[in-house]
Amino acid sequence: MASQSCYDIYTNNVIVRLAQISEDVIRLFKKSKDIGIQMHEELVKVTNELYTVMKTYHMYHTESISAESKLKDAEKQEEKQFSKSGDLNVNLLRHEDRQPRRSSVRKIEKMKEKRQAKYSENKLKCTKARNDYLLNLAATNAVVAKYYIHDVSDMIDCCDLGYHASLARTFRTYLSAEYNLETSRHEGLDIIENAVDNLDSRSDKHKIMDMHNQVFCPPMRFEYLPHMGDEVCQVSAQQPVQTELLMRYHQLQSRLATLKIENEEVRKTLDATMQTLQDMLTVEDFDVSDAFQHSRSTESIKSVASESYMSKLNIAKRRSNQQETEMFYFSVSLCRFWKFLMANQR
Repeated sequence: MASQSCYDIYTNNVIVRLAQISEDVIRLFKKSKDIGIQMHEELVKVTNELYTVMKTYHMYHTESISAESKLKDAEKQEEKQFSKSGDLNVNLLRHEDRQPRRSSVRKIEKMKEKRQAKYSENKLKCTKARNDYLLNLAATNAVVAKYYIHDVSDMIDCCDLGYHASLARTFRTYLSAEYNLETSRHEGLDIIENAVDNLDSRSDKHKIMDMHNQVFCPPMRFEYLPHMGDEVCQVSAQQPVQTELLMRYHQLQSRLATLKIENEEVRKTLDATMQTLQDMLTVEDFDVSDAFQHSRSTESIKSVASESYMSKLNIAKRRSNQQETEMFYFSVSLCRFWKFLMANQR
């Protein structure tokens, strides 16, 4: 019954639960994988945007450096032009030389103003690009950190949603069934052990005789039935039968004494034989714990089993000795019974 219950539990519960857990794991993995792919694509998109912003920043910064260099060149040319003008005596210059020099100064100033405007424009673009890059950099780092610190863990949790709890419940069901089966086995073993401890041949014999008292109950005594009004119901010891009765009495006494001696010797022989049989039948050969010693090797266990009292050779030898002793016991008993019959016939 307990084994059938375990079979039903395993077939209708444990196996079904394991199949459901497998289906749940596959389904949740597919969904989590789709979400993970989307998150990874978003992460790649963010990093690509960061790369684009960084390249834009590098480009504007390069243009700003170039514009700054050109502006510095213009400033140097202007300083050089002013220094030349300071070294010459303006009063010594001819009227016709003053106009080209003024035109050259205006060109330099105009070029400087143009480069100054270009530098300011590129610097502003570089500042905006740097700000965009720094903001995108912080946002991207935050997104990457969130992905690896939180999102990956959350995806694993989604894949694992209820897996350990369901698996634990399933195996606890299995353990509960096995523990209850073990308890049932122990209870059955306790019942058998109690029955073995209560085995009593005398009690069983009396129970059988009581259950079938009509067979084993002694019959009624035979009553004396006088013939045709004969009123004598006792042994008559008067003459002339008295002498014959006394002779028979003495013969019976002598015969009884002889039978008593013979019976005493036979009884001693039967008692010794019965004790030998009892010793054979009650030998404590039921301990097989040596065969279950897990620390020993297989060869050692085989050696212990072959040399133990439970080996096939020892069992066959004891069986042969038991049968020989039984044959001797019953032959002595039959001989004694035969002699008893012969004595009664005499």
